[in-house]
Amino acid sequence: MPPKHIHIVGCLPRSGTTLMTELMINCFDIDAYTDHERSIFKEYPAAHDLLCTKQPSDIKRISYPLRINNNLYVIYLQRDPRDTLSSRSHKSNKSDKKIWGNLGDWIKHQAIAESLSLNPRFIIVSYEDLVSTPDQVQQHIQSKFPFLKTKAKFSEYHNIAKPSEKSDAALGGARPINTSSIGKWRKSMPYLKAQIEKYGDISHTLIRLGYEENTEWLSELDDVVADNSEEPVKYRSRWKQLRSRFFTQPRRRFLYRLSCSKFTGLFIVKLRHFLRKLSPN
Repeated sequence: MPPKHIHIVGCLPRSGTTLMTELMINCFDIDAYTDHERSIFKEYPAAHDLLCTKQPSDIKRISYPLRINNNLYVIYLQRDPRDTLSSRSHKSNKSDKKIWGNLGDWIKHQAIAESLSLNPRFIIVSYEDLVSTPDQVQQHIQSKFPFLKTKAKFSEYHNIAKPSEKSDAALGGARPINTSSIGKWRKSMPYLKAQIEKYGDISHTLIRLGYEENTEWLSELDDVVADNSEEPVKYRSRWKQLRSRFFTQPRRRFLYRLSCSKFTGLFIVKLRHFLRKLSPN
C-alpha cells in the first residue's frame, strides 16, 4: 500500500497549525513527521507508512497536490480572523513578538479552503473547536480519515508531547489545551481597525462562520485610533513574481507529479534529496 501523507495548512500564521501538528503526531499512530514547517513540494526521502507535515501558507498552492495525489490528506485550520491577526509568537525574543498576517490574505485563504471543502480528503477544523472540545475534534478527524489509529486523546497530549525547539517556541511549551487565546483581538484593536479600513468589513463572514450573531461588535472600534504600522508586507520585484509564476511553481508541480508516480516516485524522491544535499544552499 502506498504511503499516505497528511499536510496541515492554515488561514494565516498563528492559526493553530503547530498545535494541530503536535496533536496529530502524539495522539495518532504516525511514523514520519518533520520538526516544524515543510513545504508540500519538498520531498521526504525516508521510508514511511504515514507522513504528517505542516506549512500554513501552503493553502495557496494545495489544490494541485490534492488533485494529482490520491494519498494526500489535508487539514485546514480556520480561526477567527480577528484573533489570528492579533496573535503573536510566544518566543521571548522581542523581535519575534510581531504580527504575522493581514486580513487580505485571510480572506483569500478562507475562500480557497471553502472551495475545497467538498473534497473528502480536505477537512476544515475550527481552532475554536479544537481548543474547546479537542476530543470531539479528534473523533471528527478520525471519522474523515479512518486509516488513523488513536494512541492517546487530544486532551491528554501535553502529558506525552515532546515538541521540537521551534514548535515549543511557537506553542509556549507543551501545556494543557485551553481557550484563553479566544477573544484576544480586543488587545490589538488599533491594528484590527486599520485592517478593516484597508480590506473591508468582515462582519458578514464572521456571522456566517458563527463568530458573531450581528454587526454590533463593530461599535467596540468606534473610538479606536487605527494603526497599521505592524502589517507585514513582503515586497517581491516584478522579476521575482514572473520567475515564480513561469518557472518556480511549474518546476515544483512537475517534480511533485513525478514524485507521486507509483512507478518512478521513490527513485525521483531519493534523487531530489541527493541533489538537494549537494546544493550549497
